[in-house]
Amino acid sequence: MGESPHGIFVAEGDRYLPMPLARGPWGDFLSGQYVGGLLAAEIERQVEDVEMHPARITVDLSGRAALEPVRVRTTVRRQGSRIHLVDAEMVQGDDVVAHARAVFLRRSEQPPNQVWTAPVAMPAAPEVPSAPPAGSASHGVIYAADQPDTVGTDLKIWETAGQKFIWLTYLVPLVSGEKPTPLTRAVMVADSASAVANYGTAGLHVINADYTVSLSRLPEGISIGMAGLTHHSQAGIATGSVVMYDELGPIGTAVTTGIANRGFRPHVRSR
Repeated sequence: MGESPHGIFVAEGDRYLPMPLARGPWGDFLSGQYVGGLLAAEIERQVEDVEMHPARITVDLSGRAALEPVRVRTTVRRQGSRIHLVDAEMVQGDDVVAHARAVFLRRSEQPPNQVWTAPVAMPAAPEVPSAPPAGSASHGVIYAADQPDTVGTDLKIWETAGQKFIWLTYLVPLVSGEKPTPLTRAVMVADSASAVANYGTAGLHVINADYTVSLSRLPEGISIGMAGLTHHSQAGIATGSVVMYDELGPIGTAVTTGIANRGFRPHVRSR
């Protein structure tokens, strides 16, 4: 990963100062991907046993985080021989603006068994540029199943009723001077599961209330992909799921719960 002199956040004592890249596509607030990434990074610091695998993280975006300094408080809820539970809260002033819970499971021998799973034809990962587009911390390439010959960065590709795909690569550190871990990358990417699952013929009109990442293994390499799997919505409430990939194959699932919301304005619609 090309190092940047700045990150999405800069650490200052026990605070994280957001840089302009931290702004999300729904207004002047921290992007949910970086909120989740920062919570995951702090959670991961609490588990030293390398055989404990981060099998599930749920990020609750319970309040809108302003583009202001944040603190993260963590609590180890359980530290058993096979299961660890760790909570984290993101705080601005006296307000909790987001929280997360992670379940770590001890790795063991894989049972000899064959189990059915839904087949998904994920497009191959693209080549990664040395730098992200202007005004962004990541490089994303999108695809739509009903436009198989159209590949790019313009979100109009997704204005269809077909299955959606994306590959995302973060080229700017989450925290200045720190290299993101595979878990942090996966949690940041998973925030975009809402777009993959909920983007339709008229664009994206659903904002995340929460998202859950379930990983059977950690991603290898710096690019992570997602393929839309399900979408269900009624009365302005939506649920969706995606399959997550690295360059070797599927790594897990992300599930998102959202509420109808207008005003989606990504930093860069096209290159």
